[in-house]
Amino acid sequence: MKPGLRAGDGVWRVGLPAALALAVLIAWPLAAVLWRGVAPDGAPSWEAVLAVAGDRFYWERLGFTTAQALVSTVLALAVGLPGAALFALVRFPGRGLALALVTVPFVLPTLVVAVAFLQLAGPQGWLSDGLALVGLPRLDPRGTLWAILAAHVFFNVAIVVRLVSGVWANLDPRPEEAARLLGAGSLAVVRHVTLPALGPAVAAAAALVFLFTFTSFGVVLVLGGPGLDTLEVTIFRLAVRLVELPEAAILSLLQIGATLGALGAYAWLQRRIAAHRTQRPDRALPLAALSWRARSLAAGGGLLLALYLGAPLAALAWGSLSVGVDGPSLVHFERLFAETGRVSFIAPGDAVRWSLSFAAAATALAVVLGVTAAAAVARTPGRRGVLLDALLMLPLAVPAVVLGFGYLTTFDRGWYDLRGSAWLVLFAHTLVAYPFVLRATLAVRRSLDPRLREAARLLGAGPARAWRYVELPLMARGVLAGSVFAFAISLGEFGATSVLRRREFATLPIAVFDALGRPGGLGRALALSTILMLVTAASALLISRLRYREIGEF
Repeated sequence: MKPGLRAGDGVWRVGLPAALALAVLIAWPLAAVLWRGVAPDGAPSWEAVLAVAGDRFYWERLGFTTAQALVSTVLALAVGLPGAALFALVRFPGRGLALALVTVPFVLPTLVVAVAFLQLAGPQGWLSDGLALVGLPRLDPRGTLWAILAAHVFFNVAIVVRLVSGVWANLDPRPEEAARLLGAGSLAVVRHVTLPALGPAVAAAAALVFLFTFTSFGVVLVLGGPGLDTLEVTIFRLAVRLVELPEAAILSLLQIGATLGALGAYAWLQRRIAAHRTQRPDRALPLAALSWRARSLAAGGGLLLALYLGAPLAALAWGSLSVGVDGPSLVHFERLFAETGRVSFIAPGDAVRWSLSFAAAATALAVVLGVTAAAAVARTPGRRGVLLDALLMLPLAVPAVVLGFGYLTTFDRGWYDLRGSAWLVLFAHTLVAYPFVLRATLAVRRSLDPRLREAARLLGAGPARAWRYVELPLMARGVLAGSVFAFAISLGEFGATSVLRRREFATLPIAVFDALGRPGGLGRALALSTILMLVTAASALLISRLRYREIGEF
């Protein structure tokens, strides 16, 4: 083999754009956050560190954040694994559409998820109406742990279904067949053969769910209450409302340390299960080929999953048509562009324009960074590849609120004083969206036969030419799916934008949050949330159409 065909050929040159972006837009702000914590007055001091370490309140926030993330992860696995089995093993009419709809909650902005659960389980929600019919008291999910956990599972169950079903569908069936020939029953086969083979995929899904629930912000901000603040919400209150920047910086570093651990585990596990992501059809059986008992279990499980994921979205849409009016009406949508000052200081038309502008620009930048980062990770072998993968996924580990806080403490002087500028929001949206392009592209890149690139190199093509004419065309659908994912994620970004927000370039999630806090603004908030839901649902359907043979990590 030619020297130019080694696995790490050109890796640093290929990954340079992503590395430079992370150095300027992640490493520098994090260093500024660290300095703000240990040197609040410009000279190193342990005052802020000792203040946080000696305050029981912060330890309680850490304990609650960890505990709710662990419970949310267990519940998401309990709900998602049966769904993963359904999609991996059963071929039924509308299976592709159903899998796309399962992804909708994950693409939704977390703020919209919280609003949907308020509409479903709030005092005027469908669940409360049902309880009232049988003489039971109405529910109020605000300030309750069960509402936070239910919303977290709703948001993250798609991760479990997507990650596990993709591996499960492509497991080699021969070990299971051999176990049955040796006399093992169905449960024994699942326990001793199937589940051990699925272990890395389940663990990867658990690590990712833990990461997202540990950094939960929008859900907890709306549904939480006294004693139910996560670290991210606490950082937001300290940095934005109380202006206690040193304490916010110390908590930010503590949170980043925890999320980096989860992200490193995820990157390592993804490399382990990459071998199962092949470009061959899955082994799902037609519904008619199953026994009546298996068909009944599949139908019952699918119905329960559909009710759990569909009820909050249906309640949200119905609320946008019925809250505060007599009968279904589009009046709240008609009022979006009128009477702005009465229920909100943010014009919905401007919010739509800024959201689309930020999403389009952030997607373009995220595609450049994600594609080059995926190529660099795929070409780096062994533990170096795992480390590089984790480092290039750093934006996923840095909570959005912390990212916004870091920008405020970094880009604040001289010619790079960007405070109050829309550029900071664009940078934040790009970094929040870019990991999804990386994951979508990398999953397809890892499934490619390496002999294709080697053949191109042996025929005289240089690294750049082989990548452009061999790898990139084969990865095109993954890149397109990742770009749609990035657009949807940017459209619903709330954490960093809530720290960096200005009225003149407020986005749709900010407009929703602003309307929720104003008298008479619920109808406007529900209408805007429904618009976001429809756009993200369309994005999820498009992603499903673009995925190459269900190869992907989300």
